[in-house]
Amino acid sequence: MRGGKWFLNLLIFVFLVGLTGLFLPGEYEVERSVEINAPADKVYAVIVDLRKWEQWSTWYQMDPNAVMTYDGPDRAIGMRVRWRSNILGRGSIQITSLQFNRELVYTLDNPEHGITATGDLKIKPTEDGSELTWISRGSVGLSIIDRYKLLFFDDKLARDIQVGLENIKTLAENSL
Repeated sequence: MRGGKWFLNLLIFVFLVGLTGLFLPGEYEVERSVEINAPADKVYAVIVDLRKWEQWSTWYQMDPNAVMTYDGPDRAIGMRVRWRSNILGRGSIQITSLQFNRELVYTLDNPEHGITATGDLKIKPTEDGSELTWISRGSVGLSIIDRYKLLFFDDKLARDIQVGLENIKTLAENSL
């Protein structure tokens, strides 16, 4: 009887964890901004070329041995980077919309980690230079495990975005 009760408790626990997972959010949105003492054209030059992302994105720094391939028109809608990495898995980022010196919109697909996302980098001129806002929004779908991971992902993504923004700031300000 003791083993049966233990097994029943385990089944109830697993059921409750699964049921709770169904009600966890499957989508996220993270937004961060930074003031940059450089004009919009200098900021735009840093973000519009996906090859330059290696200089400022924390994702590239996680695995220096990642294999990157680039295709599509250079610094234009359709430019894409694909990666293959033991740490990051396989995925891609593609530019889907551009407004010269104002905005870059991209899609990110990382099927191995269950992530599809849209990112938006918006540049707003200010008195002292520019304000760059980075918005990332995405979905992990119906996976209960990925929904639990999302509870911790928001904070990590927010830190990665803030570090990326600070790196962009440094590059843009030093390009003057």
